[in-house]
Amino acid sequence: MFLFQNKRIIVTGGSAGIGRALAEALAREGARLALFARGEARLQDTVAAIRDAGGDAEAYVCDVNDARSVADTMDAAVAALGGLDGVVANSGFCRPGYFHEIPVEALGAMVQTNLCGTIHTLHAAVPRLIQNPESFAVITSSPAGNAAIYGFNVYGATKAALNHLAHGLRAEYRDRGLQVLTLLPPDTDTPGYQEELNFYPQETRAILQSGQVHRAEAVAAACLDAIRRGRTQVTVGAETKLLLPLVRYLPQIWEGYCRRLIRKSRRNMSQ
Repeated sequence: MFLFQNKRIIVTGGSAGIGRALAEALAREGARLALFARGEARLQDTVAAIRDAGGDAEAYVCDVNDARSVADTMDAAVAALGGLDGVVANSGFCRPGYFHEIPVEALGAMVQTNLCGTIHTLHAAVPRLIQNPESFAVITSSPAGNAAIYGFNVYGATKAALNHLAHGLRAEYRDRGLQVLTLLPPDTDTPGYQEELNFYPQETRAILQSGQVHRAEAVAAACLDAIRRGRTQVTVGAETKLLLPLVRYLPQIWEGYCRRLIRKSRRNMSQ
C-alpha cells in the first residue's frame, strides 16, 4: 500500500477546485508538495492555507501550455524537493457549447491545456519518477472521454486522448515501478464547473440534470484511496460507475437515452 508521508509530489492546477482539494488531502497525509498554477494570487492563497493547517507546500507560477516553462519549473521544484515521488497532472479547461458556436480560440485552449499541458507535465516528470522503485502519476481525465456527452465534443476528445496516453504510459513504465492512474471526476462543484454552467446548451442540461454534483473533497479522497491500493482508474459516484461499462458494452442504450432527452428538450424549447 502506497503511503504519502514525506513523499515529494507535484500538483498542476493546484490552486483551485479538484487540484486544491487533492493538494490539501495530500498535505494532511504528510506529503511535501509543489503546486503549479498560472494564477499567482489563488496559488499563494492555497499554499498559505496548507501551511496554516501544518502542511508542507511551495508555490510555483507555471503555464503548462508552455513546454519550456514546465521544464524549467519542474527543474526548480524537484531540486527544492530533493526528488520526485508523484505527480498529479490536473490542469484543465472546459468550454462546453454547440460545436459550431464555440470560439475557435476556446477549442484550441482545450486541446492545448488538457492534452498538450498534460503531455508537457508528464514528459518533464516521468524521467524523475522512474528513478524511484515506487512512484505514481495521476492524469485527470473525465467520463466525457469515455462517453459522448452533448455539448462536450472537443473537451471529450481531449480527455479520450488522455485515457489513451495513460494506457500507453502504463504499458511502458509499469515494470519500472510507475503507477499511472486516470481520474474520472463526474460533475464536481468547483469554480470551473460553475463557469461551465453558463455555456451549457439546453440539451446538455437535460442530459445531466439528474446527475449528482459531487464535492471536490470526495473526489480527492477517492483518488488518494486508489493510489494507496495500486489501482489504475478512479471513478466517483454511482452514475459514473454505471456509465462506463454501459458505454463500453451497450453504447446503443446510452445513445438512445440521450436522443430521447434531446428530443424532449427541443420540444419544450419550441413551446
